Amino acid sequence: MSKFTDIEIFEVLKKSIVDRFFEENSAQSANISDWKGQEITSFQEDLFNKTKSTVSEKWFYTYFKSDFKKLPRIDMLNLLAQYCGYRNWAHFLNVKNIEYFDITKSEAKLNEVDLIEKEETPLLKIEDNKDKESQELTSEQRNGSVTVPIEEKSKKIKLRTISIIVSISIFFIGIVAASYFLFFAQKEYEFCFVDSDRQTPIKNSVEVTIFRDGFTPLYLSTKTGCIKFKSQKNIVKMFVSSPYYKQDTFKVNLHQYNQPEKLLLDPDDYKVMLYYYSNSAKDLKQRISKLNQMIADNALIYQVYDNDFFGVEILSKQQYINLVTIPTTSLKNFSLIESETKNGKIVKLKFKIQQDENDK
Repeated sequence: MSKFTDIEIFEVLKKSIVDRFFEENSAQSANISDWKGQEITSFQEDLFNKTKSTVSEKWFYTYFKSDFKKLPRIDMLNLLAQYCGYRNWAHFLNVKNIEYFDITKSEAKLNEVDLIEKEETPLLKIEDNKDKESQELTSEQRNGSVTVPIEEKSKKIKLRTISIIVSISIFFIGIVAASYFLFFAQKEYEFCFVDSDRQTPIKNSVEVTIFRDGFTPLYLSTKTGCIKFKSQKNIVKMFVSSPYYKQDTFKVNLHQYNQPEKLLLDPDDYKVMLYYYSNSAKDLKQRISKLNQMIADNALIYQVYDNDFFGVEILSKQQYINLVTIPTTSLKNFSLIESETKNGKIVKLKFKIQQDENDK
């Protein structure tokens, strides 16, 4: 069997995923790392149809669109292997004739051998010196010409001990200084998101993905409209999404940072209108008429639940309109998660009606 590293084995899995996806779908690129927008959504739906489970957009960005160096958890590997037509991850490895090789263990052994060799070398020299000293001492003592004081030997031992202690101290001081530079010398930055039309702070939830070279992306979320994070980089790239605003990507030069920095998000008019007509308690006939005009007849509509036993339910257009136009107190907890518009009609909709604490 062929031995693979984490990166190599994950590349084999990604190619199998792309081949499986192209059996019934299409994308502009055969490289899964280049997929975005509708292509990611189509993959999530295809994964759900074939496995009754799916992955979040955050997970997709973490493992398929960034330089992530480790394999996902085994449950996610089993899910993706099933999507590709295998029973589980072990079956995938067996069919692909792959022997998993963890390179970190090998490197650790090599480092251990090097360390032993480095430690043994000075010990051998010391022992050789001791043998030479004892031989010289014996020869001189035989001739009766020299007597070595005990105090001189004691001084040599003390000097050697002091030099070892000083070396260890310098080593630990270097570690402390490096740790301080990494964790305490970073500057904190604050960014606040503003509605570009109204020039007012955004009070809806905002999710931010900050991409970091050589590290896992940093995920932040806020309901106050502002985020804070520390960075040593001069330029940061962040992907921003919010239920009622268009997704956007910002590349910020921290040299020009003004505290706090404001970033403008463009409102998505269809999402705003959908929220208004789904949540408003006024003019029932107008609400039904507007929702009927805005939503395509064959739209994919998902209702998300908080519990683990019934996570997602698919509704028809009429079921959705009936649900949100029946005057109940639960409508005040209506929350739009995402929607997609095509040719002036909403073709995909995902929402949640948050359960009241009193109803739990």
